[in-house]
Amino acid sequence: MPSLLELVERVNKGELIDSALLEVYQESSNAAEKFLANHARAMLDLRRSHTYLLEALEAIDYADQKVLFQFLAVLGFLGLSEQRAAPVIKFGAAAISRREVALGLEAIQSGVLQDAQQDSYFTRDRGNSGLVAQQYDRAAQAIGWFPPGNCDWNNPQLKIAFLTSSLGDDDAASRMLLGISKHIDQKDVKIHAYSTEANVRREKQAFTQGPFTGPSSKRGKETIETLNRRKVSTWIAPLDQDLASAAKELGQQIFRDQIDVLIIDAGLADPIAAVVANWQIAKAKINLVRRSPLLAGAVNAAIYLDSTLQKADESHWRMKSTDAQFVQEGIEPTNTEAASAQRSAYGIPEQSIILATTADNDGNVSEAFLDAAVQILRQHPQTVLLVAGEADQAVVKRRLDSAGLSKRVGFAGKRKDLADFLRMADVYLAPFPRNAVAGTLAAMSAGRSIVAMSGAPDDSQRAENFIGAELTVQNLPSYVDRAAALIRDPNLRNQTGETLKARAGGQFGYEHTARAIEAICRGLLHPPQEHRQAA
Repeated sequence: MPSLLELVERVNKGELIDSALLEVYQESSNAAEKFLANHARAMLDLRRSHTYLLEALEAIDYADQKVLFQFLAVLGFLGLSEQRAAPVIKFGAAAISRREVALGLEAIQSGVLQDAQQDSYFTRDRGNSGLVAQQYDRAAQAIGWFPPGNCDWNNPQLKIAFLTSSLGDDDAASRMLLGISKHIDQKDVKIHAYSTEANVRREKQAFTQGPFTGPSSKRGKETIETLNRRKVSTWIAPLDQDLASAAKELGQQIFRDQIDVLIIDAGLADPIAAVVANWQIAKAKINLVRRSPLLAGAVNAAIYLDSTLQKADESHWRMKSTDAQFVQEGIEPTNTEAASAQRSAYGIPEQSIILATTADNDGNVSEAFLDAAVQILRQHPQTVLLVAGEADQAVVKRRLDSAGLSKRVGFAGKRKDLADFLRMADVYLAPFPRNAVAGTLAAMSAGRSIVAMSGAPDDSQRAENFIGAELTVQNLPSYVDRAAALIRDPNLRNQTGETLKARAGGQFGYEHTARAIEAICRGLLHPPQEHRQAA
């Protein structure tokens, strides 16, 4: 007969053992044995409940919300939250089939959000993302609203609208909107802004979801005021309606405003935007893709802000005969008079040289890059490393811990004020082999010197495309040497930083982004073949 410790170990590994083997220990006079045996028995019973509840849900096509919540609770106890998305999304699909559209949309949104939070696998699969997109299409039809006419208006100005999930003073979508509206020619183009408020708690909520964000009226107060000064029409979805009603209200507003091109800066976690994408409420619709596309059937084009993602999705758009282009997101040079992040907040002595880098979820921080960082820190005892970004810190921590450098590294997490934050740094270490474009451009706009290695020839986001080939090294020893030169020479740091700041404003400002997006919009309304036919 196996020992109690052997039984507990098997249970902890997820095995389903015969619960009778634990009974003798469950009534033991030894407190430790009694604790371990009863806890193992509880885990066994939970795993069996997990199986039975899943089979029950499958038997009724995931149609019972009470049983679904029981199943989700068991997943939480078992530490299997990454499995939450699939049953929740299937429940949402079943609700839409029953014409409970608002409930279905809330459930699907909850599943997608939780999947993203857990960095799980479900919605990263293109087939599953397509399933979610199909449910949004079904919901758009089930709502029963259709535009009251054709989009046959003839506006004196080109009307371009940006549809976002929210307006926040530090949100990427709001920065894009502010950058475009600043540099667009208002004589020729009229900008509209719509916020779905999809992640804000609503008065009518049928399915528990989260996390919730604050309304745009609070989170984006400065953004809204700036848009008003620039005469950008702004519409924010009401919160006294459910998701289905809010989508209908938004569709009506866009149609009333006679929008020529609707740019949807939102993903699958925004059900209102996804539903609206299926209605013919503008002459053309563009999905602006930051991470994954909406996959909506009625989208006319896609704009990617990441060339690697655009290349990965080329075959999908080619099959749909839909144009998908990469556009470099702009960056505005930071105010040199603005106060930078305080060193004291991170416990950094004033005499230290701060190195900074950006670690993203796309695996840009490689072992080779960490080796270079370790070499630089060891060779220069006065240096410290700050790591910003949303990637898992464990890999970086383990490498620096093993090198005995854990006390000289700090983690700043995801920064919405990345450019201002990087003003605290002396040198920015661009990760490789994949460049963190947002970090590199933020460092340039902040006037920081940069150490960067050349990327693969077919990678359009390689570092030399941004900072210039003359400031890019070719191998790891040169990377370490270049960092050493910048650490030793403050004049070289300042000179390089000013050069890069001027380059950021001259070549990567929002003026270029605005021109590129306007050209794509006009191209959709007046395709080249029309000109050839007219000729």
